[in-house]
Amino acid sequence: MNDRTAAPSRLPLWKSLLAGTFAGGLGGVVMLTVMAFLRLFFHVATPTEMIFDRAFPFLTVKFFIDSLVKAGGYSQLKLQGVFGALSGQLGAAGFGGIVYGAFLWWRGRSQETPRTLFDRRGWRLIGPGVLGVWALFVVLLWPQLLTSYNGLPPAAATVVTMLGMLASFGACGVGIMFFYGLLTVPANAPQPSEGSASTGLTRRRFLAGGIGALAAVALGGMLRRFFEIGTFKYDGTQYGGAGVQKITPNDQFYQVTKNLVDPDVARDIWRFDIVGNVENPRTWTFHELTALPAVEQDTTLQCISYGIGSGLISNASWKGVPLPALLASVRPKADCAAVLFHAADGFFETFPLTKANEMTTLVAYGMNGAPLPPRHGFPVRMIVPGVYGERMPKWVTRLEFLSKDDPRLKINRHGIEGVGFYTEQGWGPNIFVPTTSRIDAPAVGGGGFAEPFKVGRIVEFRGMAFGGDKGISKVELSVDGGQTYEPVEIHQPGTKISWSLWRHEWTPTQPAQEIRVFVRAVNGEGDRQIEPFRDQVPHGALGLHWVSGRVEA
Repeated sequence: MNDRTAAPSRLPLWKSLLAGTFAGGLGGVVMLTVMAFLRLFFHVATPTEMIFDRAFPFLTVKFFIDSLVKAGGYSQLKLQGVFGALSGQLGAAGFGGIVYGAFLWWRGRSQETPRTLFDRRGWRLIGPGVLGVWALFVVLLWPQLLTSYNGLPPAAATVVTMLGMLASFGACGVGIMFFYGLLTVPANAPQPSEGSASTGLTRRRFLAGGIGALAAVALGGMLRRFFEIGTFKYDGTQYGGAGVQKITPNDQFYQVTKNLVDPDVARDIWRFDIVGNVENPRTWTFHELTALPAVEQDTTLQCISYGIGSGLISNASWKGVPLPALLASVRPKADCAAVLFHAADGFFETFPLTKANEMTTLVAYGMNGAPLPPRHGFPVRMIVPGVYGERMPKWVTRLEFLSKDDPRLKINRHGIEGVGFYTEQGWGPNIFVPTTSRIDAPAVGGGGFAEPFKVGRIVEFRGMAFGGDKGISKVELSVDGGQTYEPVEIHQPGTKISWSLWRHEWTPTQPAQEIRVFVRAVNGEGDRQIEPFRDQVPHGALGLHWVSGRVEA
């Protein structure tokens, strides 16, 4: 009987499943390589980043903080998340390969099947499978699809992100078919001898392993590049100590970011849209925005994670266009109640309309006489005095007006509250910064002043005080553990929306095994700093900063 009319044959099930497992794993490596390539060279958001951004608001503050503590810090938690996500995607691809192997085994591989790396019957699974997974991700990640790390407008970014996911998932599906074809010998392949068939299979396996290794090397190189340009080296930067200046240098300004790799926005394609419940939606280019009348103002930013006495606070001179000047040209409708900001990295935050209409709320493009640094929001960010820094979007791309009956708004005892990246998790809801103060000098170390004081030798205490958007009218110091206070000199006064720097000279008169130095401030409206301690989670820290020391003869 002619070999071409022989009875159909199949691979043993276990061989088909094993080949599918390896093919799935190698296809997963190809998929991750495509994702990394698109992210590194075209700034297309990856599913890994979007899954994190989509899931983050649904985590409770307690779960997030517990995870942070367990991981040993935010950067370590991010790294664990990256490795977990990469492993999960490889595992999912491997499972897809198993399903593919089982499907072909069930269908049977006839001797009539053409000798090809891509079994035509496999397309019946791979095609619908890739499209189905892609459609599922589009639905689940829809709010994050406008993420574009080079600053594409939201509509264009959504299309590009969807195409990027389709290309990545498609590469995985085609990779599974390709590697499965290499790892198995077609049933109709000419087999003059048993030895030659074994040799052909060995060569195919070697080729599959070689191609997979090349993809893995390329992926590893891109992951190393991501680590080099990533946020791990500067995320969590704090500013404090004896060298604190009224204006914080750009490279020392405190830094907290949710991103693994911050956006690298292309100024020429960036746009700022104002849309929603307005009469005249408008879009500005960077050139059009910077041509408008601008202002410069000192504004202090403080992170909601600021612990009493910590360094997650800084002050800069910002240049930009007051937001009300832009709002006037779009003519908000009468029933508007809030504005929702969107950013290139998928961040979003809501403000009451009253806050958006304050002249000190800036669409800022300059920082300390220079363009915004990339890590601080280039080309444009929001400066909203009086609220926590986590609520001021960087790399901002869109402002959306919301009506009073918008389902994304709710009213509570704090007033109108809307959706927000951190708000959804439970941070807040009181967004306004309370009065705080800090001792910066003499140097602090090991939980107290680094050096003991000497009897008869003058000590100069220095520090800062910040009143949110209410300014500072007075700062007081206590060297007896808070029993008595005396006013200190505010030698560099700030504005209502920036910090003030203070100093005070004190001469110890007798030795003491331990002293406790307290500082407290009074804001510009006469309200004294709240003294009872409250941790920063989840509403922001309260309490007085104090440092212990000793006096030697």
